[in-house]
Amino acid sequence: MSDRGERRDYRREPARRPPPRRRPPVRRSGRGFGWLLLLAAVAVVAIFVATSSVFGRNDDTATPTATTVEAPPVSVTFPEGLRREDMAKILGEKTQLSPDEYLAATAVGPRGQRLANSDQPKSLEGFLFPATYQVGSKTTVADLVDAQVAAYGDREAQVNYSYAKKRNLTRLDVLIVAAMVEREVQEPTERPIVAGVIYNRLRQQMRLDIDATVQYALGFWKPELTATDLQIDSPYNTRRFPGLPPGPIANPGLDSIKAAARPVESDYLFYVARADGTGRHYFATTSAEFEAAIAKSRANAGG
Repeated sequence: MSDRGERRDYRREPARRPPPRRRPPVRRSGRGFGWLLLLAAVAVVAIFVATSSVFGRNDDTATPTATTVEAPPVSVTFPEGLRREDMAKILGEKTQLSPDEYLAATAVGPRGQRLANSDQPKSLEGFLFPATYQVGSKTTVADLVDAQVAAYGDREAQVNYSYAKKRNLTRLDVLIVAAMVEREVQEPTERPIVAGVIYNRLRQQMRLDIDATVQYALGFWKPELTATDLQIDSPYNTRRFPGLPPGPIANPGLDSIKAAARPVESDYLFYVARADGTGRHYFATTSAEFEAAIAKSRANAGG
């Protein structure tokens, strides 16, 4: 069929745009927020670990820190009237300190010098004040000796030496007298009386005849002295040599030092132990009274 007679409109119709495509809605999930939480948790853990490394860990896997507990100090008591050897023995029994080292450390003069003059002490005998001292694990022999000498200085500063000085006795002389009094006297009230006897005998240039000095010369305390003991050739033997011994025979306490510095004034020249269990003495002025006192002492002892 022919289209020759048909009229056509060749005008273009505007092209129709397709309707915009709608994007499907985006579904939001919790994955992103979860990652943030995970990162935060990791950061917290890292901070905790770093802090633990600085301030120490508290868990069971932490390595414990080693601690050293120092042992408490030991109380060491030195009674009045001991000699250096006695003190050294006590140290060896109660502490870790060496008795030999103690004897070596105290075998010097009061100022740490070895004194050769006969009128000066040859050791620290007498200057080692009897008291209770604390000996710790770090205490040395030198520490203890220094403490004893310092204690003597503190106590000795309380003593009035004016009476002794007027009678030409030095402080060392007083210490020597005090050591003899300490060894001879058991009853405290008799200390100044016995010291007075020593003063009187020195003034009259009599031998002191004190048995404790013989015991010191022997090197040990002996309850009964023999005739041979009394003849020992030692400047400390006041049974043979007049005057004071060259140094203290023991380490006296403060009461004996005070008694030696200010004795009781009397006419007594003799004394003898009563031997009746009281620890007291009979005192006498004359030789006859002394012999009578000796007889009473022997009777008390059952002799």
